[in-house]
Amino acid sequence: MAGKRLLTARITVNMIAADDVYTADEQLLIPEGTVITSDIIQALKDHSVFAIRVKVDDQDGKTPILAEEPAAEEEPAQQSSGVEDQAPSFGKETARQQQGDTEPVNYYDAVRQTKEFQEFDETFLESVAHLKDVFHRVVIQNEEIAADTILTDVKNVISKSRNSLNIMDMLQCIRGYDDVTYVHSLNVAILSNMIGKIVFPDITKEDLDVLTLAGLLHDIGKIMVPEDVLQKKDRLTISEYNLVKTHVLHGNNILGKENLDPRIREVAMRHHERCDGSGYPGGFRRDQISPYAKIVAIADTYDAMTSDRVYRNAISPFEVIHMFEQEGLVKYEVEYLLPFLATVVQSFINTEVQLTTDEIGKVVMINAKDLSKPIVKVGNSYYDLAKERSISIDRIID
Repeated sequence: MAGKRLLTARITVNMIAADDVYTADEQLLIPEGTVITSDIIQALKDHSVFAIRVKVDDQDGKTPILAEEPAAEEEPAQQSSGVEDQAPSFGKETARQQQGDTEPVNYYDAVRQTKEFQEFDETFLESVAHLKDVFHRVVIQNEEIAADTILTDVKNVISKSRNSLNIMDMLQCIRGYDDVTYVHSLNVAILSNMIGKIVFPDITKEDLDVLTLAGLLHDIGKIMVPEDVLQKKDRLTISEYNLVKTHVLHGNNILGKENLDPRIREVAMRHHERCDGSGYPGGFRRDQISPYAKIVAIADTYDAMTSDRVYRNAISPFEVIHMFEQEGLVKYEVEYLLPFLATVVQSFINTEVQLTTDEIGKVVMINAKDLSKPIVKVGNSYYDLAKERSISIDRIID
């Protein structure tokens, strides 16, 4: 019987494990054939098991098989009727599809149900699982980084998208993974690759590979930071925050032992430096920070702020863009930041948003001089948020 790897965050009660599942220290957690319960899902999370393989239908190789006798503690997951693979080709019309008597889905729901996204998602998941394994082998078993292999993984993910706007769609659809380091690292690699191609249109393949790998490895030092600190739900103490900041030093030390382009190590050490000197560890200013470190800093900040964390929910991309507009112009390299933000906001045209008034609308136009304040259509009315300063976008409906 076939098996498919699923994120722990996507495992539901009554799925069936397709393989034995082990903890990081090689202890058997659940054997093959185990019917998943809510307690098992919690155990997977407690042991930081990122993903497992579950049994799927032999005919399509995708649909998870549920146990015949549903566990009494929860109802089995409802199966969606889905949307045809050929719709909506990412045309940014409001991609609503009636599914029987259910409510219509929004654009991102429709995207998630297309074959294009499913291929992207599966490749992304496999790459993250591989990256986690590589990171642990480097730190725990002192192996060399399989740089060519993990770089190929990133390229395979990128190849599943068609352009920068499509990449932003895909990344918006895969939010919500139960992970701090590995998904973030892959996201930053993809965003850094995108920024590099935007701001350096003549960049060589070799230099783009270095930038992409630098984004992928920028946070490798976090493996040396205690998990209970990284996953703490409450505000960090000063000493805990200082401990987190040491990840740049650990990253520098780990990569210093590798035969890699020195720009990659520099990014690991300097991606928290800021152009106004307010960053760490050295308080470097604009002219002291390498171009690749500046690019990864932008990708790192955007992804971190727009993703869920244990201590807060994801921040609306438009709010993040507003923060960049308010203080980012002095902290980040403007020549890299503004083209990136312009691409990001274009990806949200015709997507549904909830305003701070609780109204639901659709982004119909971007204000070029005020990127975080687009024009939003609500019913038959239009809000120009650049003029209606008391109203802003609370969240993207995805």
